[in-house]
Amino acid sequence: MSTLPAGIAADMAMTRLNVAMSSIKSNADSEKKVADMLLDTISNVPVSGTRGGNLNISA
Repeated sequence: MSTLPAGIAADMAMTRLNVAMSSIKSNADSEKKVADMLLDTISNVPVSGTRGGNLNISA
């Protein structure tokens, strides 16, 4: 089994970390867009005088 020099191993670890962080950020951005879209949709629904007046979006 061959071993990598410490510098190359550290660079590889940083590259893997950067890819993982980029993926996490991309997923979070996508989820934020969906949440914003849902909030906009809920905000634009006409309010009935008798039903649906109270909506708890913090649940």
